[in-house]
Parts: sequence; C-alpha cells; structure tokens
Amino acid sequence: MTVIWSPPLTASEARWQGRARALSGQSGAEDSAAGLGGSGLLRMFMPRRQSGLAASLPAILGAVEAMAPGLPCMSTLLASALGAAMALLRLGNARQRKSWLGEAIEQGCLPLLLKGGGQPFFSAIPDAGGWVVQGQGFTAAAPRPADAMVVFAVSAHRRGGQALSAFLLPGDTAGISFDGAGSGGPRQPLTLDVRLSHDLLLGADGSAQAAFDEIEALCRIAAAAQATGTALAAYEQACRTVQGEAAPATPEPTALELASCASALCAARMMLHESARAAEAGENAGLLGAMAMLSATECCDRMIAASLRIAGARPLNDFARLHRLLHSRQIHLATAGTADAQAALLAGAIAPSAKSKPGASRTMSRNTTNARGGGEPPDRVVEILDAAADAFTQQSYDATTLDYIGDVIGVTKGSIYYHYRSKADLFVAVYRRAMEMNIDTVTPIAGQTGVRAIDRLYRMVHAHALQVMKHLSYQRVAVQGLEAHLMGRVTEEQRTRLNEVIALRDRYEQLFLRALQQAIDAGELPQQSARMAVKPLFGAINHTTLWYQPRPGETAADRDRIANYLAAFVISGLQLTYQPLPVQAAEDAIH
Repeated sequence: MTVIWSPPLTASEARWQGRARALSGQSGAEDSAAGLGGSGLLRMFMPRRQSGLAASLPAILGAVEAMAPGLPCMSTLLASALGAAMALLRLGNARQRKSWLGEAIEQGCLPLLLKGGGQPFFSAIPDAGGWVVQGQGFTAAAPRPADAMVVFAVSAHRRGGQALSAFLLPGDTAGISFDGAGSGGPRQPLTLDVRLSHDLLLGADGSAQAAFDEIEALCRIAAAAQATGTALAAYEQACRTVQGEAAPATPEPTALELASCASALCAARMMLHESARAAEAGENAGLLGAMAMLSATECCDRMIAASLRIAGARPLNDFARLHRLLHSRQIHLATAGTADAQAALLAGAIAPSAKSKPGASRTMSRNTTNARGGGEPPDRVVEILDAAADAFTQQSYDATTLDYIGDVIGVTKGSIYYHYRSKADLFVAVYRRAMEMNIDTVTPIAGQTGVRAIDRLYRMVHAHALQVMKHLSYQRVAVQGLEAHLMGRVTEEQRTRLNEVIALRDRYEQLFLRALQQAIDAGELPQQSARMAVKPLFGAINHTTLWYQPRPGETAADRDRIANYLAAFVISGLQLTYQPLPVQAAEDAIH
C-alpha cells in the first residue's frame, strides 16, 4: 500500500513530471539556467491558443516538486518562469507573447519574474518616448542576454493615487546592475535604473494589479511544491534508513514519528493540489496558496528535522543526501520567504486590522466581480473589453465579429461567449466600463471640500479630457452612443442592461450639472441655464475623440497640456465674457 498520497494526473501531466524526475535523477545534471534551458521543460510555457500554456498548472508544479530536492536552482528558476509566463499571458499583447513565450523559449531562453526588495514594487516614471523604472530587488538568477525579466512597478504619476504596471526587461537592458556580480546563485540582488520604450509595457499603464495578485498566489503555490518535493525526499530517506534494520529493532517512537510526518505530508500535498486546481479554474487562490505554502513549509521543516534525528541515531548512515536536502531548503527559502511571513498573511485574513477597510488589501485576493457586475472586472474580461473597444472604433460595430476579437487576443469565440452572449452584450459592456471609469475618476473631485465650485469644475473637465486621451477607444464608443447601434435591435434583457448604462451616463452628467449650478449660485459664473450649459461643455471635451491621436514619443506631460487647454477653454466659454452686437449695430459698424 502506498502511504503518501499522490495527486491524480492526466497522461500529459504525468509525462512532464516524469521528464523532470528523470532529469533530477541524472548524475552530473547542470543545476543552472543553462541546464533548464537545454532540458526542454521550458516548452511547458509555450503559448497555446485555447488553453493558455502548453502544460497545465499541475504539470508545471509537478515538475517544480520533482526537481526541488535534487536540482533546487532549476526548480526555483522554473517557479520564477511560471510567474513571468503568466504575466506575459495575462498582460502581454500577441506580439509580446509570441516573441517571449514562443520564439525565445524555442531557443531555450528564460522569462524570469523580478521581485522588489524592501518595498513591494519598483517605481515607474513616464519619460520622453517611454518609461524609467527604478528600484532594488532580486531575481532567481542572473539572466543571460537573451533572457528576459518581468517587473511590476508602481506608477505614482497617475492621478487618483498609485497604480501598478508591468514591464518586460530584455536581459541585455542597460541599467541593470547585479550587486552579487552575477555569481549565478539562486537569489541575485540587483538595482534597476532602466529606460524602456512603450512597447515594453505589458498591458495598459496602471492595469496590472489583478495579474499581480494572481501571480503572487501562483508563486506561493510553486513554493509549496518545492517544499513538498523536499519533504517527500526527506521522508523517503528516513524510511530507507528505518526499513534497512530488522523489524524488532525498529524503535516504536521513530515509527510513530514517521507515521505522523506521512500524515502531514499527505495533507500538504492535498492542499497543494487543491490550490493548483482552483487557480487553474480561475478561482481566487490567494488564501489557498498561502495555506498551501504554510502547510508545506511546516511539513518540510518538520520532516527534515525528523530525518536528521533518525540519521543521528545511526552511526553508519549517509549524511551527504540529507546535507543536500538542507542546501535545497535554503535555496527555496531564499526566494519563497519565511513561514512567519505566510502566517502573517493568513492572520490578516482571519483577524483583519481594525484600520483596514474591506477590500482594501489586494495582496491576498483578486477582485472576481463578473462581467455583468460592478467593480473592476477580472483580467480576462478586461482583455476582451479592450480588444472589443478597439475593434468597434477602428472598423465599426457592424463590421466587428466575435471571431475577430478572439483572434486579436488569442482565444476562441467560445471563450468570449463564456462572458458575453452576443456582440450587443459586449458593446453594452464596453460602454458600461467607459462610464464606470469616468465616474470613478471624477466623483472624488466633485466631492472635494474647501474648494471653489468653479475650481472643482475645472478639475473635473481636466480629468475627463485625460480620460478621453488615456482610454480613447472606450470613450469613442461612449461618444458614438448606444442608441446609434443598438436601439430597435436588442432583446428585452439587453434593453434592461442598456437602460442601466444610460442611467450611468445620466448620473455622470449630473456630477457636472451640479458643479455648474453651484458655481452659478456662488457667483463664480454668470447667471445662465446650467442644463443648457452642460451640453456644449461635454461637446467641447468629447469632440476630442474625433481629432485626438497619440503621437510617437508623446508623454504624460503632453497630454496634461492638452487637458489644461481644453479645461481652460471650457471655463472661459462659461464665463460668457463675449457679448455679440445686435445685427443692426454690427452692420452699422461695418459701414
């Protein structure tokens, strides 16, 4: 009877795990980035049209677990590559995925996840023609010039606070300084001061939080796989030591200790398997990942300690294997973090701080609001909406098909149908997202206290103008209007959602109408009809969707100047300083 539980694997998953186990058992296998590049295991991260990656998450984690005791550096590199591959898959465009998850992996090159050191993230600052990314951190190993790193950075320049962006760094990028002189160890400290072009930004600026939350959970699950792999090797070593003796001489306390360790190891592997399946199904695996890592970490440390005690009681035992396991464990901890850190994450979920607001912490959870609900939608939905907004504005509503949108983002039409039942539903969802982004941006400005109404109005117009330039495709859909495309050709259910979005549009207009009326009542603007004035106000700033096009090398400062001009133009018009002459007086002036 097998004592240690093993997860059920498909034939494909078993093949990948078997390849990793065979590699780990080879004498003289090179435990390095070069060894992993030549192993063929990186092909697990090749992009696939329907399933995302060539191998399932359990297959990748099975390989990480199998290599953990014998090839700890390669196991750590594989776990890091998983995080980078998921960032490229979730945020990268088709060209980036093809280049760095297709062509590069074919050549045995690694995508690596770069971690921030001290602070959670690096910093990203807009620069002429691109970005400056700075900070200190570490990666699993010093990349070769052909390798690439994925880095998450805080875009502190964005209005409304900090937001997270993701960038791709080719290995030969100037400004990467390895503090460890590229020693090839498992944890390479480095300093970044790099300048990156716009095409190395993964996804939209400030849109990487959901992907980061998912990847953090995956990194914990991968660390759990490393711990269970090492724990399993330590258990097998202890069993061989004990089973080599005559049965009567086996100390009962030792057998009981091994039985207890076996139970803990089974539980840890089950938790690992459960968290992996949940993550693969698109569920929130934040808490499960932390539980799996904490469970596996405690089990691994306990199993190694038990193995050392058992070996210490036998003078002829081979300590070399246990020494290698201790070395492997040190390598894992260098990148995974301590058990105390994982316990703190769980403690925060069990007994949240009184100072924290519900939903404020994004380290342990992803926002899983579905496509028809409120809040920030999941990253796959955002990817669909982004592609749909571009398609609707670039080639019209009638010419756009779900097949075309699927081709753009590399998914089947069925994947889009999973979220949206028809093109009309998708159009309404794009419009809804445009209005929700506008409302979320402008509402805090409209509610500012201690600020003159006319100044609040200026800031609201300025913010709206920036929204138009930042989310041009979405705003073009909103300006085109729902009625132009959908009125008269929607179902009753769609009409209900259509009316909900129209109500959002009216709510957004009310924010400006209220600020206008307050400025008039305060004497900051001349007496006039606020309901009439709000129409040309929106006409002036929304017309930007017709003439604005981002220019090569355009910076945030350039867009800010445009927004300043538009806001000043609108407020100047509301001042009503120009009074036309009567027709007869104008004719007399001419003559």
